[in-house]
Amino acid sequence: MGSAPIKWNDKGVEPEVPNEQQKIEQMHNLINKVQEHNFSQHRHGFRGTHVKTQAIVKGQLQVASNLSPELAQGLFGKGGKTFPIAIRYANEPSWLQDDRAGAPRGCGMKVFNVDDAGAFLDPTGEETHTQDFTFNNAPILELTDLPTTVEIFTLREKYFKENDWETLRAKLKERKDSELQFAPTQLPNNHFMGYTMYSQSAYRFGDYVVKYALFPTGKFQQELGEKAAVNDNSDPEQHSLWLREYFQANDAEFDFRVQLCRNLEQQSVEDCSQQWDEEKYPFETVGKVVLPKGQDVFDSKRRAFWDEQMKLNVWYGLEAHRPLGSANRLRKTLYQASLKKREELNATKVRAVKSIEEIP
Repeated sequence: MGSAPIKWNDKGVEPEVPNEQQKIEQMHNLINKVQEHNFSQHRHGFRGTHVKTQAIVKGQLQVASNLSPELAQGLFGKGGKTFPIAIRYANEPSWLQDDRAGAPRGCGMKVFNVDDAGAFLDPTGEETHTQDFTFNNAPILELTDLPTTVEIFTLREKYFKENDWETLRAKLKERKDSELQFAPTQLPNNHFMGYTMYSQSAYRFGDYVVKYALFPTGKFQQELGEKAAVNDNSDPEQHSLWLREYFQANDAEFDFRVQLCRNLEQQSVEDCSQQWDEEKYPFETVGKVVLPKGQDVFDSKRRAFWDEQMKLNVWYGLEAHRPLGSANRLRKTLYQASLKKREELNATKVRAVKSIEEIP
């Protein structure tokens, strides 16, 4: 396997970012403006990103047995333990995107009944005993880090307001990292159940540092990833239609895997646009996600409950899974600012959900 894993508190893991707090406050303002622009078009307060819900699925996360000491960390410290989970699948952009458009797809997972795994980062986690994970169908994040995120969202907000996507694309093409910024539009537009979903950024994993991923393991799912592609003749709501149909008749299974950081020069925590080589530093299975068939994953009550009353924030969870890097430090308060604006626009209080039974 090579060198020993990097410790999460190694001084090289999280370099200092100049004017960090100022940049974070800039992002608060930008994301709230994006929410206001959406409200002006739809008379509804959405999240800052991942606004289009495609499905909400309930299931279980089972920790693998006989894990090595390196892998038996935090939530995964007790082999064989099973947790209830709920996952929201969504398009990534900040607008209600036509499913035929190429763009990133994401999911957010909430794990319930998290007990005896150590201290929580936030009183919300302590109250609910939950752990949140977020994923995307690309192993890297084109926003790279906090400064780049501010630059890109400054452009997105300006041209979102003006509804001028052509000028936005032209401005992005002028950037030195233009190829990186357009990479998400080149992702395969396939069935969600065939995607490998990545954390993109790094997290503490007990004593160490990892990136997470969900790998589809069912043969049918893997075939869907190759065969079920959205095209120009597909329905604008194709993904929610497919997911609703899928879970009427099929289970879904994913390996929950982690990729340990062993070399900071080749596995940067701060630069989220740098992919960690999967051959040199392979993903290792620490659990299994099982999503059973027979549930209506686009049920109106379930969808409305999650869209209006649920909140996910990777900073509510365990100390053992602390988010790392400036892109993640931004999330700590940006998600709170987005939530506050959503509550304000919709006149609806978001809840700290404690049990999977609260979700319809």
